[in-house]
Order: sequence, then C-alpha cells, then structure tokens
Amino acid sequence: MKTNNVAEQINQTIEDIWIILEKMERAYTKFSLNNQQYVLLTLVIRHPSCSPSELAEKMAITKSAVSQQLAKLEKDGYITKKQHVEDKRAFSIELGEKGLLYQQEVEAFNQQITEKYHAYLSSDELAEMLDTLEKLNIILHKF
Repeated sequence: MKTNNVAEQINQTIEDIWIILEKMERAYTKFSLNNQQYVLLTLVIRHPSCSPSELAEKMAITKSAVSQQLAKLEKDGYITKKQHVEDKRAFSIELGEKGLLYQQEVEAFNQQITEKYHAYLSSDELAEMLDTLEKLNIILHKF
C-alpha cells in the first residue's frame, strides 16, 4: 500500500461499504425515503428526543432543510413532534408509528449483517476492525 494514497484508499473503501449497505438496507426495508430522510430517521433512532437544531448540526445542513424533510416525515407518519414541557416554543422529534416499523426492520437487517460478519470474520478481527474505525472517527472529528 502506497502511503501517499492511504487516505484515498480508506475513504474509497468506506464509501463503497456505505453504498453497498445502504442499497441492501433499502431493499430489505422497502421504505421510500430520500437520502436526507434516511439519515434523519437514523439520527432520530440513535439520538431519541433530538431537536431539529441538533439534527441540523449533526447533518451539517441548515435548520430550514431539516424542517422541510421533517415536515414530510411527519406527514407520512415516520416522526412526531413533541413539545418541551418547560419551553413551549421548542420541541423534540420522536419516532411515529411508521418510524417504529422502520426501526424494527433496520434492527432485523443489522442482525442479518452481523451474522454475515461473524460467518466470515473472527470475533478478534471484528473487534480490531471496530477499534480501528473508532480511532479513525476520533481523528476525523479533530479536523
């Protein structure tokens, strides 16, 4: 491996894996979501009760763009908005009925992928890979 191309090779491999997993998950779940809606729902699943501002920050997009996608997800039953008790102007995003179904299907998909990983890689290999990816994540967050 040439050291001057290592970042490009790592980035390309991560991108390839992400594209494959996204295609597989979309085929498995059968939900009609655009890329931003897919990411938003994933964030709501991973970070329950997030505010629209927090979601916009995590996605590095404007609050306006998030609001447009949230309105569509709410209309389609994927999410609901829950008003904060103390600040009546603020609200958090929760999974709606369809969002909960989506979450269940994603969890089932992830279980299948986990089984595939274990069929081809040892527990030590998986642990080492996860450790390395977590280190890369920390490095990239320092930029």
